[in-house]
Amino acid sequence: MAEVWEARLDGPVGFAKRVAVKRLMPSLSDDPQFVALFLDEARLMASLTHPHICQVLELGEKDGCYWVAMEFLAGHTAYQLIRETLKRGWRLPIELGVLIARDTAEALAYAHAKTDESGKSLGIIHRDVSPQNVMVTYEGVVKLVDFGIAKAATRTVITETGQLRGKMAYMPPEQARGDPLDGRADQFSLGATMFELVTHTRLYGTLKEMDLFREVAVKEDPLPRGRSRAPELPEVLDEVLARMLERDREKRYGTMIEVRDALSAFLNDNSHSLPSTESLARYMASCFPPESRPAFTTQTGTPISLSRPTAQKPVPRRRKALVAGVIAALVLVGAVWWGASSRAPAATPVALAEPVRPVEPPPAPIGPVVPPPVEPVVEVELDAGLDLDLAPLAASDPKRRPAPGKRVVAKPGFLSLQTTPWTLVFLGKKNLGETPLANVALPAGVHRLKLVNDEKKLSTTIEVEIKPGQTTTKRLSF
Repeated sequence: MAEVWEARLDGPVGFAKRVAVKRLMPSLSDDPQFVALFLDEARLMASLTHPHICQVLELGEKDGCYWVAMEFLAGHTAYQLIRETLKRGWRLPIELGVLIARDTAEALAYAHAKTDESGKSLGIIHRDVSPQNVMVTYEGVVKLVDFGIAKAATRTVITETGQLRGKMAYMPPEQARGDPLDGRADQFSLGATMFELVTHTRLYGTLKEMDLFREVAVKEDPLPRGRSRAPELPEVLDEVLARMLERDREKRYGTMIEVRDALSAFLNDNSHSLPSTESLARYMASCFPPESRPAFTTQTGTPISLSRPTAQKPVPRRRKALVAGVIAALVLVGAVWWGASSRAPAATPVALAEPVRPVEPPPAPIGPVVPPPVEPVVEVELDAGLDLDLAPLAASDPKRRPAPGKRVVAKPGFLSLQTTPWTLVFLGKKNLGETPLANVALPAGVHRLKLVNDEKKLSTTIEVEIKPGQTTTKRLSF
């Protein structure tokens, strides 16, 4: 429902701050429900101030489109971190995966406990905790983002009966069934996210939509244990993970505070050396070397003010000072999902995804980690999701390595696709995911894509040309 731009907030005497501007898609700006959802998210996030939650700075409107300015997070999602780790044939150290989950649990514990000025609980439930909504900055800071479908007492848009919001692969059974939710729903979703971080496999594998729905909402047998996918997992962590992933929410931890404390206890008692933001930053640097990171460009655009106009009303002195400090040149440069490729066109909102480059092995690991092979293998996966086998990935798997003495050189291009309404995108039998797609790696050449939306009885085919090292962006309405 929105696009995110990298921008710079300019002020007097050389003041400048890098920010992210999230703007409601112009095609949705006339839809009252989407506008209300967008404004609800902005108001909710503005009320949350926590070191592990992305901070909203300002809400505004320009040419009929609402936007919010947020703190800029230079880094990648946990989803992208897992993908990059797998592409390099490495293993994310278990302690770092738990650290990411622990910091996310801390953010959720804060949100669940949030009250209004009278002390009444706001009843916040994120409802969309997933690797795609957990950011890890280059400095090793973990940030929970995207409260777009969060449940809260302050919301004006209420989810109607029969509507299902969230990602099925990380959804607790009660959410899939449409039952009333509490904070334990987020606990399950965080468990599914941590499962992926420490086993490098998805909890439910790669089931198709209806099979996945039945697995989540209908089945009652216990879910797979982490050690069945990654035998190196410590037993105590396997127990914590299994409790978070109980189908019956009454058997899970009572609160997110208990989850945070359990993960903290594991890190304190079982780590070879206590992981920190510094150790996570070192691992990020090994996966995403500084020289490969996109830089903020110097292109300029039309300045817009971060403050709403006050018409003819006099502005209080304190407000005048604030306006003077934030009268902005929001420089719309290469568009990104929390980061921009410096080679991308200035008006192309895309996710951050650079072609993989072989690098030296990561710094001394905190825990067990499979070193990269002697001849690095660069692979391009066609799936937008983590299309992983149920068995743990072995770095020595011959299916993922070239013949001895040969090196696979990938020169992919990237596809960003926005459709109204949403569609599932297929390349042959490969499901590339649900729109909007952002920076999906594809081999160079012309591809025929099938777009499907069963709800709207929509099925059509388009052709796209992918050029090496470039992003092809398309926006379609049906």
